[in-house]
Amino acid sequence: MVYLLAKSAVEDFEAWRASFDKNDSFRTEHGEQGYQTFQSVDDPNEVVVLFDWDDNEDPRAFFGSEEMRERMAQAGVKGMPDMSVVKMVDQKSAIEPSV
Repeated sequence: MVYLLAKSAVEDFEAWRASFDKNDSFRTEHGEQGYQTFQSVDDPNEVVVLFDWDDNEDPRAFFGSEEMRERMAQAGVKGMPDMSVVKMVDQKSAIEPSV
């Protein structure tokens, strides 16, 4: 599994979130296996998403596709997200994150 770390500025967090949720099946059809979403404490319209992605699919190609760029624009994402593909090296948690 690979991970895609994506940081975006959005016009309105709640509108973005509704669109993000609506596009869940579209992302899973193209390799997403899960995600964690984060909202900046300093700027509520700054979003970070850590996607779990299938090794056999390239998440950068998916997010760079014309259809996905259109969906992101409709969701209020400002420009292209800052994206990095990363691999997990280690993990430790004293508590489970709240949902």
